[in-house]
Amino acid sequence: MWLIAIDEAGYGPKLGPLVVAGTLWRRVDAAFDVAMSDRSIDAADPDAFAPIAAPVRVQATTIRVDDSKQIFRSRSSGKNGGSLATLHRIVSVAHHASGRTEPDLARRIATLIPDDIARIAAVPWLASLASSPRLQELVETAWTPKTDCGEAINRWAKSPWRLIDVRARMIDAAHFNRFCGAADGANKSDLLGETSIGLAADWLATIESQRADDPSPTSEPVQVYFDRHGGRRYYAGPIQQQFGETPVRVIAESARQSVYETGSAGRTMRMHFSVKGDRFVPVALSSLHAKYLREVAMASLNDYFRKRWEAASSDGLPAARSASNGTQNDSAFKPTAGYPTDADRFLTMIAAAIKADKISMDDLVRCR
Repeated sequence: MWLIAIDEAGYGPKLGPLVVAGTLWRRVDAAFDVAMSDRSIDAADPDAFAPIAAPVRVQATTIRVDDSKQIFRSRSSGKNGGSLATLHRIVSVAHHASGRTEPDLARRIATLIPDDIARIAAVPWLASLASSPRLQELVETAWTPKTDCGEAINRWAKSPWRLIDVRARMIDAAHFNRFCGAADGANKSDLLGETSIGLAADWLATIESQRADDPSPTSEPVQVYFDRHGGRRYYAGPIQQQFGETPVRVIAESARQSVYETGSAGRTMRMHFSVKGDRFVPVALSSLHAKYLREVAMASLNDYFRKRWEAASSDGLPAARSASNGTQNDSAFKPTAGYPTDADRFLTMIAAAIKADKISMDDLVRCR
């Protein structure tokens, strides 16, 4: 059986990208496939992921796979320590456990966000993600050595599920605004749903591409898990739009979980949209990857505007001069996590740089 787990980071902020990440897992067990044919793994077999969820030491840090909000605290993050370093170690373990060979994030990023890397490279405040030297200046990029991750990798290997790979989408503000500003009235919930289901479709294509090297039957089932957002309950429409060749059957549409069944290329696929879905370990690991990538992107954004703010201050531009003449330590550049209230503060601080660089607000700030 194949399992796809998908979650996001950056749904609520006003600045920075929306990141949707997906992890692909596999369990080779024909009897299990039959037993789970009409059951959901998150309810029927959650203990199978206990070895992956358990806390384990990696270098000087104890890591665990949990909801990213429980792992990451932005004020304690930094290149060489704090929450971002913890995320980096978790992602490093996943990198080694899945058999990836790229030595660092700088060489991995293009295969993590293959659909978006060219567009991200063209956004000045995110372009560092596509430049190895610049990225290495901002964050730790070399993966935690495999030898230091050995205990965690061995623990994860005790689960009957094997992590196959990780992939993500990174939606910058301009792309976000074009989607939400379309004439059909689409909103960010529609964008998240379409992007998430599209990522599941990409994973399904990956599964199908392995047929030539894998003698497993084409009927090996797939289960997909999403963390549900925004009170939305009905997903049959976007699923049908993405997987149009097979009818979508509604299994459940409750306040807690919406479940659908469809098929593609001879495989049965069951899709689950769950409130607090990131309590399920595979979804939590996707959440951690999404948060990691967003925080790396925010490091790039803050670094870009710090340099522009300093340049504007040295040029004596009014907004920058006003900010530097403030009180209570207001003279220091203060980075942002991108959430609405702080984003407004940040935009006021960098107003001179925005004007000097003729930056379109539609390219920088989300419309909703």
